[in-house]
Amino acid sequence: MFSTRKCIKKDCVEHAVTGSKYCFNHIKNPDEFMASTVAMLSDCDGITNFKFCKANISKLKIPCRSILTSKFTGTIFTDVIFDKVEIKLCFFDFCEFHNCRFTSADVRYSVFSGSVFRNCSFDDSEVLHTNFNGVKFTDGGFISCDLYYSSFVSSELQNVLFKDCNLKKVNYITSNRSNVSFKYSNWEEAEFDKGTML
Repeated sequence: MFSTRKCIKKDCVEHAVTGSKYCFNHIKNPDEFMASTVAMLSDCDGITNFKFCKANISKLKIPCRSILTSKFTGTIFTDVIFDKVEIKLCFFDFCEFHNCRFTSADVRYSVFSGSVFRNCSFDDSEVLHTNFNGVKFTDGGFISCDLYYSSFVSSELQNVLFKDCNLKKVNYITSNRSNVSFKYSNWEEAEFDKGTML
């Protein structure tokens, strides 16, 4: 998996980001570093073992085709497009996603637990065996997605649409749902708390 090299700033407990000896908070020229990182991503088909935690990424269409075994814990994504990107065995835990789009994406065996999603959409995507436990998801949803064996345990879902999705083995136990629609989806094959009325 990814490297666990620490930031070299004295007394810092954070991990260094890929391409630097420092964590994102201690990089001397973060804007310049971001620009060079985006340029690097644009020149490759995919990234593996990439570490980019507690950063701010905005107004970007992810240029690479695959993100594998990488870690983005605590990063804030704003207006980021993940169209046609393959994401496997990645950690996006405790992140924030604002106005982000995942269209025709292939997301598998990844972790988004504890993250916040606001006005985000997953359309025509495979989102398999993926952990959304404890997320706060508002004003967005999933359309024509395969969510097989993904989990939303203890999540807070408000104004979220699961339309025409495969929900087989999806776990919603102890989730709080307000104005959540499962239109045209096989919700009866998902797991809910006993006695749940949809």
